Amino acid sequence: MVKLRIKDWEKFQHYKRKNKNFNNEQPWFMFYGRKLLRDVDFMTITIEQREFLIMSWSIASQDNGFLPSIKQIQFLLNRDEDVIKKHLIFLLGEGWLEEYEYEVYEEIQSEQEAIIHENRIERLKKKIHLIIQRIRILGYPRDI
Repeated sequence: MVKLRIKDWEKFQHYKRKNKNFNNEQPWFMFYGRKLLRDVDFMTITIEQREFLIMSWSIASQDNGFLPSIKQIQFLLNRDEDVIKKHLIFLLGEGWLEEYEYEVYEEIQSEQEAIIHENRIERLKKKIHLIIQRIRILGYPRDI
């Protein structure tokens, strides 16, 4: 089984690995409008293809740059399966999407989850440290 991912997905991420908001599901992603307006490859595809690409970026932002199944895309965009397939094949052929074997997808997601977990632990440690400092400032209890 193959998973499709937006090419250079990391480029579109505002939150880097050590950021507390780094997650698989991004509430927003970077969209380089000025750069895209000057990108011949982007500007020479049809408006329909551009719209599909931008919607693909939006959908992929919910899973670390990976697209869900065709059925899920079909539901989200309210388009016929044939239209979805046509656009995916086009975007893949033009280099806007990359194919990943499912095992590689799972490795990437596993690494991502490990980083997210580490970030959560670091945030908890900082919160605990702040609580302990506040307790010490108040002078209670003395043995902390």
